[in-house]
Amino acid sequence: MTAFVSLQHVQILRLQDATDRMLLEILEESDVRGRGVIDLQWTPACSHAISTIAQALVHARSPFSRFSGPMMNTKSALVIKDRIPRTATLLASRLSCLELHFDDTEALNERMRAASALFKAVFMAAKNLQAVHVGFPSRSPLNLRLEDIFHGVRWEKLRAFGIQAWRLDAEEIIQLARRHSKTLRGLRLRDVQLREGSMWKDVLAMLRTEMEQLDWVSLRRVDYSKHFDELWANSMEVGDGSMGGSDSDDEDDFPAHFSVRESDNDDSENDEHSEYEHSLADTDHGPDANEIALSPNTTASLPFCTCSRSSDLAGADDLGDNGLFVFYQQRKMWEQWVVGRCPEHS
Repeated sequence: MTAFVSLQHVQILRLQDATDRMLLEILEESDVRGRGVIDLQWTPACSHAISTIAQALVHARSPFSRFSGPMMNTKSALVIKDRIPRTATLLASRLSCLELHFDDTEALNERMRAASALFKAVFMAAKNLQAVHVGFPSRSPLNLRLEDIFHGVRWEKLRAFGIQAWRLDAEEIIQLARRHSKTLRGLRLRDVQLREGSMWKDVLAMLRTEMEQLDWVSLRRVDYSKHFDELWANSMEVGDGSMGGSDSDDEDDFPAHFSVRESDNDDSENDEHSEYEHSLADTDHGPDANEIALSPNTTASLPFCTCSRSSDLAGADDLGDNGLFVFYQQRKMWEQWVVGRCPEHS
C-alpha cells in the first residue's frame, strides 16, 4: 500500500468470474451434494477485505480521500463495529466522499440498527465530507429513521447527498436538508417511500424555498410506502415506469464520478467532469450504480411554465401530488420545479 503515494479512491467490489457463475448455476439447478461443501459466501470475503484494506491504509498513511462500497454486506458493518471501530473513524476523518450501498436484505433493519453507533462515530469523524451516499436494495427499503444512521450530524462542506430505498416521513428529509441548506448543491432521493401522513409536496416546497445553493435534485422512483407495498403484493415490478412512462437509466443518469467542479444542470448525456478522467453511466446494477456526483443528467417535460415570465406561477399545491402514488411524469416535473428551471423560457 505504501507504493501508492498518490492513491485517491479506494473501492471494494465483489469479483465473480465466468467459472464462478457457471458453478453457481449448476448448484442452483441441481441437487448436487457440493452445495454443502462449496462456500461462495460474500459476507466473509467482504468483511475480510474491509478489515485488511482499512488496516493497510492506516499503516501506509495513505492520502486517499474517497471510499466506495457499492456491494456492501450488512454483516460487514457489524464486523467493523466489533473489530476495527477506531480504524474506521480514523480513516473517516480523511474522507471527502463516501459511498455505501448494501445489497443484501436479510435482517436489514435489525443489522442496521445494531450498526447505528458505528455510523454515528464514522459520520462525526468525517468532518470533511463533500459527498455522501447510503443506499439499500430497491425492493427492500430500510425502515429506520434517517437519524438512526446520520444522528443529526452536520457537514460544513457537504455539497452532494444521496440516499436510496428508505421508508421515511417528510419531516425527516426536510430536517436533514435544512441542516445543509447553505452548502448542498445536489440531492438524490432514489426509491424513497413516504410513510402514511406525509406528502411529497411538503418536501418539494421546502427544497424550492429554503435550499440556497441547490442546483439539482433527483427523485428517481420516489413513491408512497403503501402504494409501493401494493405493487409488490400484486407481483408487479417496482420501478422503471411502473406508473407509466419510462424511468430508464438513459433518462435519469448521474455522472458516475464525484466532482467538485462548478457545473450547470446539463441535460446532455455526455456531461464532462474535471476531477476524474472518465465517467460511466449510473445504473441500478454494477459497481457504479450508486456513485454520487454534483450534476445529474436528467431530462424533463413540464406541463406548465414555472419561471418569472409566467403570470400564474405554480405553487406546491399545483404539483398534482395526491398523497397516494407518483407518476413518472410527475417526478420529472418536480425535479425541475424544485430548482426553478423552466424548459419553455430557460
